[in-house]
Amino acid sequence: MAKKHFLIVSLVFLCFTFSPLWADTGDGGYAGAFQQLGLGARALGMGGAFVGVADDATAGFFNPAGLVQIRMRTFGAFYRKMTLDRRLSYITYCLPVRQEATISIGWINAGVKDVVGRNENGEITEEIRNYENAIELFFGRKILNELSVGIRIGYVQFNLANINAYGVGFGFSAFGKPMQKLRLGAAVENLGMKYSWTSGDYWKKFDLLGSSSKEDFPINLRFGASYLLLKDRILISSEIDKNEKQKEKIHLGVEGWILEKLAARAGYDRGSLTLGVGLRQKMRSTILEFDYAYVSSRVGDDPDYLISL
Repeated sequence: MAKKHFLIVSLVFLCFTFSPLWADTGDGGYAGAFQQLGLGARALGMGGAFVGVADDATAGFFNPAGLVQIRMRTFGAFYRKMTLDRRLSYITYCLPVRQEATISIGWINAGVKDVVGRNENGEITEEIRNYENAIELFFGRKILNELSVGIRIGYVQFNLANINAYGVGFGFSAFGKPMQKLRLGAAVENLGMKYSWTSGDYWKKFDLLGSSSKEDFPINLRFGASYLLLKDRILISSEIDKNEKQKEKIHLGVEGWILEKLAARAGYDRGSLTLGVGLRQKMRSTILEFDYAYVSSRVGDDPDYLISL
């Protein structure tokens, strides 16, 4: 038993100490920033520490290899209302294949509403659209009894001030259970992903020339672990993610099923406290789960409210 606990502590310690291998070069303002907001009220109620859990509809976004844990057709939807009129939402669908693999597709939309353009006199000239879309395909497959691998392929589109940019990229992940209650996850994201900007069509109406440029997404790494306690009623998880242009981010979370149908969650996400609850109801062959999370805002006084189904 002592050897088992030593292994668990060692793995979690490695999770927190691996990231200094990457050099810190600043924090914030890079392509794909909407991806760093996190998805899913359950995951964010646990501080976003989910790469070592990855067992619900959001698994593809965190760790596609974890999709093999999903044994039935699963649909998920999410909405997050944030300060400064920002919003984030997704829908996703997961389909198991032959009990050894799962395929999933997801659509993410992020944006800001009610933005207008004005001339030098302060008069409104146009409505400025500002939104991002990502359509992603995920696939997870077992390669050994307790080890699986995953891949994600994503297409992203950004409309900023009515100028469009597009990009395609991919990622890989792994998920394993070295012991019955311990799960480990790792993922690399945004390989080859970049926005290709061309502003000629926009500036043409002002009799000006545009330009073309490319904006790379920072490659991101995730490492995490989770462990089940008290007859699987308590789940603890930790995660560290690090990209090539930003400081490492630490996530910690806990989930406890107080009753068979009611869960309480708490987490630590980059210095902020997160809280959440979940309700689960089984109706014949269907399981319905509703999740809510409260996340402190980093850009204003008001918190963010998240709901998932």
